[in-house]
Amino acid sequence: MDSENKKQRPPNVPEENVYKSVHWSIILAYGIAAAAIYLLLSSAT
Repeated sequence: MDSENKKQRPPNVPEENVYKSVHWSIILAYGIAAAAIYLLLSSAT
């Protein structure tokens, strides 16, 4: 993509979003998945 066609970034937004730690939504998703698997397995027996 040409630099002429790019949108201008707001000054407070970095060029690259670099995450150096785990995001809270990933932990939440793993927790919900673990609870769902537990409920599935415990109701099957």
